[in-house]
Amino acid sequence: TGRPDRPYIGRIHSMWQTSAGNMKVQVNWFYHPAEVEGTAVGGGRVEDIKTKGGLFSSSHYDENDVQTISHKCEVRQFGDFTRLISSSGPDMDNNDMHYLAGEYDPVEGTIGFTQGVLG
Repeated sequence: TGRPDRPYIGRIHSMWQTSAGNMKVQVNWFYHPAEVEGTAVGGGRVEDIKTKGGLFSSSHYDENDVQTISHKCEVRQFGDFTRLISSSGPDMDNNDMHYLAGEYDPVEGTIGFTQGVLG
């Protein structure tokens, strides 16, 4: 589950049963801004993100037992997320809803920001 303030969040790519009968899942991982290190393509800094709830997509994937899945959450486009937040009011504190802040390549150490996230 990761840290309470930074749970592991991934997009399920596939699920299957092994020959031994165990259920497995392949997951593409998202990264929290505090976990992202590297050079921003086109400028900007992760510290400049003002809206809470951002995640970075990545090409990082691995396989796990299906029992490691705790629950479903949502990762929305930034515009959809901000519209929902503004229509729900400032008291909305939903730890199961996030937005796509950009892309992160943990091997190359490059960061790309979604338009509007930094400003």
